[in-house]
This record gives sequence, structure tokens and C-alpha cells, in this order.
Amino acid sequence: MNKPVLLLGAGGHARVLVDILLQQQVNIAGIVAPLIGDIPEFQNIDHFLSDDDVFQFDASEVELVNAIGSIPNDNNLRRRLYEHFKQAGYSFRQMTAPSAIVSKFAIVHQGVQLLPGSLVNASEIKENSIVNTGAIIEHDVKIGRHCHIAPGAVICGGVVLSDNVHVGAGATIIQGIEVGEGAIIGAGSVVTKDIPAKATHFPAKPFVKKEY
Repeated sequence: MNKPVLLLGAGGHARVLVDILLQQQVNIAGIVAPLIGDIPEFQNIDHFLSDDDVFQFDASEVELVNAIGSIPNDNNLRRRLYEHFKQAGYSFRQMTAPSAIVSKFAIVHQGVQLLPGSLVNASEIKENSIVNTGAIIEHDVKIGRHCHIAPGAVICGGVVLSDNVHVGAGATIIQGIEVGEGAIIGAGSVVTKDIPAKATHFPAKPFVKKEY
């Protein structure tokens, strides 16, 4: 039986997650955030102002949903919230959108979020990572903790992503590549060589060739 859930955060990422939860008829016990805008998805959901309000709920009776999004160089809040509440004994719901396609041989850990239209073949995705809208995770991929695979990215077979890696929208990482911890793969990049820890891979500079 599904436990009620509490969402941590009320931004754009939270809107997507609430939509999925409502489709799945999950009981949303509340949203925890200092401010909530006038957003249709959040109507009729209880609002809690402080992270400390989570402790009103017994850790055995609710699941948490990490609704903080992830952008390059700014993943610390999402990771800190996850680690803080895990240490306090809470568990995080693994979320899979109804339109996501996930192999029965995929290994998906706690708190992972597979958003609409994503495709995950036989691979492993560790805690608190996001596979965003329309992203493709091919066979034998290993994705570390607290990673973000942005919309439309393609991770080809046998790729290994260490913890805290951000793969930008529309990027492609070809087969067998290893990406070090904390690296950033820029939107639209095509990665053909291993990337060291904390490095940033920029896409090729665009240009327009004129015909005269």
C-alpha cells in the first residue's frame, strides 16, 4: 500500500512531480517550501513552511519526494536535503512517470525520478538521481548518486557516470565513456572521450556558413 508523500520544494520540478503523483492517485500529505505560488497543481494540498515541519510526520508513515530541481553548479541543496532526511530515518519515494519505459532488468535505487517519456534499458541508477523528460539511458550504463540527466540527453551503452554529474539537455555521451565526479556536460555536447572529475565539457562553437 502506498504511503502518503511529502514534497520538499515548490518550483517547476515540483509541478512535474505533483502531476505524476496525481495521475497515480498517490495521497500528497503536503508541500514543504517557504513560498508557494498560485499554481494549479498545488491547489488543495497542505502547505508547510519549514523543513522542520517534516518531523511532525512519523518516518515510518510517510515517504518524501525530493522536488528540488538540479542545475549545473547548484545541486547542493537537493543533495543536502536528501542526506539530511535520510540520516533522520526518512525514506524517499522512487518515482516513475506512467509514460516512462523501464526495463525489468534496470536497477533503480531510492529517490530516483524517471520523468515522462524517459527510456531506461538494463542499467543501474543510484540514489536521488533524475532522468528527465525524454532522456535515454542505454544498456549497461551506471549512473551515480545525485546525478541529473537533463531533457533529451542520450547516454549510450556502457557509460559510467560518477556521483554529482550533470548532463545538459540534448547532450550525447557515446558508448564506453567514463565521467568523473562533479563533472558538467554542457547542453548539446557530444562526448567522445573520458571526462575527469569536476571538469566541464562545452559543446562545439556553433557557426553559420554562408554561400555566396
